Amino acid sequence: MNTTSNQVVGVVLKGYPRLSETFIINEMLLLEKLGFKLHIFALRNPGEAKVHESVRKVRAQVTYIPDYFWPFFWAFLKANIKLWWRRPGVYTRAFGFAAWRSLRQWSSSTIKRFAQAAYMVQNHLALHATRANGNGQKEQSGERVRIAHFYAHFSHGPTTVAYFASWLTGVKYSFSAHAKDIYVQEHDFLREKILKAQFVTTCTDFNKKYLQKVGGPQALVFCTYHGLNLESFPLQEHASKNDCPRILSVGRFVPKKGFPVLIRALHLLRERGYRFNCHLIGGGEMEIELRSLIKKLKMEDRIELLGAMSQEELLAYYRRADIFALACEVQRDGDRDGIPNVIVEAMALRIPIVSTNISGIPECVETGVSGVLVAEKDPSAFANGIALLLDRPEWARALGRAGRAKVEKDYDALRNVQQIGAALCRAMGNTEFSPFPLFGEQTRVSDQQASRYESAMTHFEG
Repeated sequence: MNTTSNQVVGVVLKGYPRLSETFIINEMLLLEKLGFKLHIFALRNPGEAKVHESVRKVRAQVTYIPDYFWPFFWAFLKANIKLWWRRPGVYTRAFGFAAWRSLRQWSSSTIKRFAQAAYMVQNHLALHATRANGNGQKEQSGERVRIAHFYAHFSHGPTTVAYFASWLTGVKYSFSAHAKDIYVQEHDFLREKILKAQFVTTCTDFNKKYLQKVGGPQALVFCTYHGLNLESFPLQEHASKNDCPRILSVGRFVPKKGFPVLIRALHLLRERGYRFNCHLIGGGEMEIELRSLIKKLKMEDRIELLGAMSQEELLAYYRRADIFALACEVQRDGDRDGIPNVIVEAMALRIPIVSTNISGIPECVETGVSGVLVAEKDPSAFANGIALLLDRPEWARALGRAGRAKVEKDYDALRNVQQIGAALCRAMGNTEFSPFPLFGEQTRVSDQQASRYESAMTHFEG
């Protein structure tokens, strides 16, 4: 009987672990509970000071592939020469494509990702070479791992590595696309990666339609929302307990999050006489600029900037918040959010949302039902959206309750990851394994489980 227990999925990530990517950690934990054996290939160790507690629960081994080319030039060169010697034909064709594309784009990115893929294949993967142990059974040599399928997160660098690793080994790949990696990438290569993949999953229907347009009618793209482990977000009584309403915003301090718009909107609200306090939680390249703007507008008594936090630390701030605000916007180069995970987290805790009507956000937040959406890059409109909730606290709480119901219906992580599990089983030619039971031994699928599997795959193929 086929199971996933002896098939390893190689998960290719840009960085691991990252504080801003809880959705990847949650997905891997659920895939492991579904019976999948994972091995993480990370292109970078972010070295962040804080790490989510859930990272410690991931069982997958982690292999780091050097992300900086010149400091590891000789290691890259040695690995690539060895792989060329072992597989001259396939190596030469793949290298030729990577070199041609780098020259055409006048960028070293593709050739760098090819070199990383070759390094990973040569130094860390077991191909066809095995040796016999004392019992006459074959085993992998050294620390190499035999991969049954590559699965990359983000359609740019990590998927490019998976694409070339697949070319060099013959092992198939799939990938998950999210936000910036979709919209700032050159279409021709993105189309190539989509069409060569066994499947593509993305976190919004907006993204799905875009990727299908890029990939054409043969593209196998389906939408699975990131989702939450709702057990980590238990409900507590959330009547408005604050004499002064508390507004919360969480995200990396980068342009697409729209923090300057939020700060200017809050300044307008103060000018109109509204009382509130606001916490902006995050970190990043715009921190100095944001602090300067807060000082310029004399908002230090109303707005407090706090550093990046683990999810466990954030929960205390969520539970004290009356409104969650995030002024997302589309950048000139196309960079944008999909559905920010922090919006779903806030909704799970019955916090009404004020955000913008871009990208996938309207799939999650519906104006007048679970929050208020306004036009992007407009401080006055954003101030009006917050004012609606400040003026009508009972209505705001009703929106919060509807938000929790929406999350329970559409953003349960288990239901969404089950569809990815079903797709991975299909990609590995494993149709007898049920990805649905979370605990206990994996067995042949029952009629009921088979029905659920086919239902998931109908969604996948649709």
